[in-house]
Amino acid sequence: MKTVIVYAHPQTPGHCPEILKEVEAYHKEHGIEYELLDLYKMKYDPVLHENEHYTAGEGHWDVSKENKRIRQLILDNNKLIFIYPVWWNSMPAVLKGFIDKVFTAHFAFKFVTMPVISKIMGGIPRPLLKGKKAVVFLTTGSNWIAWWFFLRRRARKLMLTDILGFFGIKARVYHLGSCRIVDEGRILKIKKMVAKGLAGF
Repeated sequence: MKTVIVYAHPQTPGHCPEILKEVEAYHKEHGIEYELLDLYKMKYDPVLHENEHYTAGEGHWDVSKENKRIRQLILDNNKLIFIYPVWWNSMPAVLKGFIDKVFTAHFAFKFVTMPVISKIMGGIPRPLLKGKKAVVFLTTGSNWIAWWFFLRRRARKLMLTDILGFFGIKARVYHLGSCRIVDEGRILKIKKMVAKGLAGF
């Protein structure tokens, strides 16, 4: 079993590259095998094309070889790590597209019918990725006050509950705010956050 690391940050300096560096160092130090999916470096195509628009019905169910491989990688392993910056209180477009194309119905979830409830709701969602767990490392330019009181930690809820939770994946989210200039103090904070996040993971 190995850890699948999903990384969504441009190939530029910043806090996320430092987090990735610490995450990789932790795995190497502890002899834990991992596979890195660096979405920008992979030039991952985030656009959901017409032939992939699975909810449109037959003829729109194509899954690329790349996404089939990624799905199998997720099925074969139980640990996921996501690393990305929060932009406009959400995630980079490349990661959103990755989720749209990889975690589809009949892979990550499905709708089941129940006689009475289905008449009202049209089906009950059932998660298909139970037993897997994830750690999410988020960075924001805003400080913790803005994160808590103005942004209401919506980016955390989006990933923790609306996405991973919907698939049945138990996750923990770690947030690093005030990410403007990387210096020794910030790197020390990153080291502590990563060590805490991966302890027992």
